Formats: sequence, structure tokens, C-alpha cells
Amino acid sequence: MNVLIVGKGGYIGERLAAFLKGNKIFSVHVADSYDEWKSHNFENYCAVIFAAGIAHRKQKKSNRNEYFAVNRDLAVAVAEKAKNAGVAQFVYLSSLAVYGKKEGEINAHTKPNPRHNDYYGTSKFHAENMLKNLQNDAFKVAIVRPPMVYGPDCPGKYRTLEKFAKFFPLVPNNRNKRSIIYIDNLCAFLCALILLRSEGEFCPQNNEYANTAELIKKIRAESGKKTRLFNARPLISALSVLPVVKTAFGTLYYSGTEGEEK
Repeated sequence: MNVLIVGKGGYIGERLAAFLKGNKIFSVHVADSYDEWKSHNFENYCAVIFAAGIAHRKQKKSNRNEYFAVNRDLAVAVAEKAKNAGVAQFVYLSSLAVYGKKEGEINAHTKPNPRHNDYYGTSKFHAENMLKNLQNDAFKVAIVRPPMVYGPDCPGKYRTLEKFAKFFPLVPNNRNKRSIIYIDNLCAFLCALILLRSEGEFCPQNNEYANTAELIKKIRAESGKKTRLFNARPLISALSVLPVVKTAFGTLYYSGTEGEEK
């Protein structure tokens, strides 16, 4: 199976390429999201995975257009080329952010509703809707909305959590619940989507939910450091108005033990 991944240099794109290359069923090529994909011949591929995107940077009005140019417009342009070339499946890496929720449960009845000031989530949601309009019986679109991805050298929120864990031996034992997914688990899920030529919306996650305090404890243990947990529920509650506290110690999860097709 010939597979093209658009997103050279990106964490998920590169890890997915390495994962698929370990399976002799696949022949994998990775193209960058700048000019290489434009000159690349799409006709020999059975699937194109769009793993490029702008995510882990401070959102401000001055870079709003960048989010939409890459996460939406570029994704649609690549999908249109794939469809015109006769590619059977297009896989789009979206995000939990399309739901616009900071806390609580996301289930089969939760509708995407990104926050108006979240350019990342909004651009992803716009892309999803435009990609759905391209699909037909010959061109299947699979939209994947992973939660926080973690793994070796992973950027983003997990790297921030690792930095926090490095310097703080005292951690508030707030019994929160968060959906996360290990990078190899995400790659295995994407591999299955390609093999099955699946279409629709998917919300993969690890079998078990994560608790922030226990996650920090495990990160520190890997470096041989001990961690002391303390009861800080009143403190966390009082500080939950701060976005960084709500993100780190709040509860946000997909219902179900293995994620759900939505």
C-alpha cells in the first residue's frame, strides 16, 4: 500500500512514517507542506495523511491567518489534489480542541463548537467541514481528533508538563481525569484506519485515563526522583480561574475506554 504523509519534520508525521515503514505492507513517502507536495505525483497512492499544522505557539491576532492558511486552506488544497488524482482515502489530523471545551466529558452527543478566540481549534473545525464536502463513494475522508499526545521528544503540552515535573517535588494530588494518547498508540490507530480504508470521525485515546499528579510522579520516577503528593483541592479550585491551572489539573476526557467513533 503506497501512502503519502504531508508533514515532513512534524512530530506525528515523522513518527507515523517510521511506524508504517516497520510494516512491509506499506511503502511510505513523506513530503513537506511547503512546495514539495505541489510537485509530487499523487496518482500512485491509496492514502494521503495530512499531518502538517500550526499548533504549539502563542495565539494572537497577528498570527491568526497563519493558523487558517495551514490548518484549513492547505489541508483542503492537498485533499483536492488527492481526490483529483484518484486517491481513495484522505486522513486529516484534527484535534480535541474542535469541541471548545476546557473541562468535562466529551461523548457521542457533544457537538464541535470551538471557542471564537481559539484559532487552532476553529481552523481545524473549518477544515473538517470543508473536507467532508469533498468526500464521495470514491474518496473517503477520515477525521481524527486525538487528545494530548505524549512520547519521547514530544512537543507541546506534554513537554511543558515534563519541565514542570523536573523542578517540583511537591505536587497537588487533584484527582482529575484526562484523555491522552501515546504516540505509538496513535500511529497504530492510524495504521488500522488506512488498512481498513475507514471514513468518519474518530476520537482515539489510551485505554486508561490519566491523572495529572500520577503522571508527574511517573515522569519524575523515570529520572530517579521522588515525588510527594499533597491535598490541594481547595487551592486548585481557587486557582482554576487561571487557564494554565485548569489545563493542567482540570478534567477533560472522551467517554469510553478506547475512544469512540463519533
